[in-house]
Amino acid sequence: MDSIAQPLTRVVEAVQRFIITPEVRLLHVATDASLRLAVLEHIAAGEHHGDNHSPFFVLETPTEDGEDGWEDRAEELREDYEELRALLTKAEEGVSLAELGPVPKAQNALARFCLEVDRALRRFTVPFDGMVLVLAPVWVRDPKRWVSDVKGLLTRAELKKARFILVEADGPHCELLAVALAKEAERVDARLDDKKAAEDMAQMLAAMASAPAGATGAQAVGAAGPRVAPPPRKGAPQPLSAAQREEMAQDLKMEPALFDPGFQQTLRLKVLTAAHALREGKATQAIQEQREARDMCLKAGLKREAVTMELVLGGYVLQAKQTAQALEVFRGARTRADAYQFPELAVQAQLAQASTLLVLQRSDEAAHAYAEAGKLGMAVSAPVLAIEGYRMCGQLLVGSGKVTEATVAWKKALEAAGKAPPDLRAVSSAPEAARQLAALCRKHGLKAQADSLEAQAAALETPPTVRTQEA
Repeated sequence: MDSIAQPLTRVVEAVQRFIITPEVRLLHVATDASLRLAVLEHIAAGEHHGDNHSPFFVLETPTEDGEDGWEDRAEELREDYEELRALLTKAEEGVSLAELGPVPKAQNALARFCLEVDRALRRFTVPFDGMVLVLAPVWVRDPKRWVSDVKGLLTRAELKKARFILVEADGPHCELLAVALAKEAERVDARLDDKKAAEDMAQMLAAMASAPAGATGAQAVGAAGPRVAPPPRKGAPQPLSAAQREEMAQDLKMEPALFDPGFQQTLRLKVLTAAHALREGKATQAIQEQREARDMCLKAGLKREAVTMELVLGGYVLQAKQTAQALEVFRGARTRADAYQFPELAVQAQLAQASTLLVLQRSDEAAHAYAEAGKLGMAVSAPVLAIEGYRMCGQLLVGSGKVTEATVAWKKALEAAGKAPPDLRAVSSAPEAARQLAALCRKHGLKAQADSLEAQAAALETPPTVRTQEA
């Protein structure tokens, strides 16, 4: 799709110019969250350009309110450096890197990061030529501080051999900084053109609808191809008959529809058409197409897929501001998930019900529904979903003055966090629950408990990593 290819092409071209123009110190890339990973992949590929002699270090630590992230970026840098050093040693091509040495002591996190960069720069001798720091925070919660910190990096004399690529997916925060650097900076806009993306999607859906029955490969997803099925290749296996699909499905204990290309083609088209219609503001069409997709799955005996389609349908109905109807859809999804014994989908349906009750301003019922979701999540070993249920329950309870009950709910959220894998705790809402409970303790003069909960929140949101630090 041109709407995606064009911004990525601009990134590739900008990176190539950056590599062959050493006087450009900064490349600023503005993109969208949906393209962020693709943009980073294309930037990282630039490291292998024939004219490049500077290792790329991609650092993705986000910035938070009150947390600049430089300590974690320093650790990212150290780990990537050690990985590069190990690879060079293994390659046995006569190129090696000295160890970074012990973690330096510094006045603050940004100063420590600068010391780590300075150390690395001193070790990148021939055939290397400096280094490229790709600063690509997942998000930036404190733009003013972020811009100030980046400006500081660019002005440090000891880092003059470091060059920077900034990738910002939640706003071009450093754009004015790049403008101020004049010839020392280049900017590239790698954001999606929404109008062009909508046109591309419409064309793709039209191509999918006109593809011959049983189309496969690129043609099945809307790419160019003949409007009639090509003749079978010599020696190619014949398509399965309905009877053969039935027999294979029985052998594998699966539904025949999963082996029917025509069914898959029709279902795919309905799901994508529904999503596109909603994006275009055609809620009625979106709901109709999604409902038909759900009914197709029900008729074909695809139980899990049917519940999933129903959850999406409820979301579309809710976005169409048909809130009471959305609640009934989510209740139906919960009933189906229970009947089909899909516990995690049941928890998701319960959370959706609670959210919808909240939109209807039925706060007491919503709190009860969230508590039910938390309880159900714990019962079916879905701790991340349980955390969200109990956290939201506590938030609603404290809002209605039920402090004691809210405290119990938040404690249950933290108990659920104890049963979640460490990497999932970091992306759950458990840290927020800990901070909400800490604020409650602080309000009632329980400073020690509040401090402990704040420390627990920080620990919960820090995923476990294997750090290589030399003594």
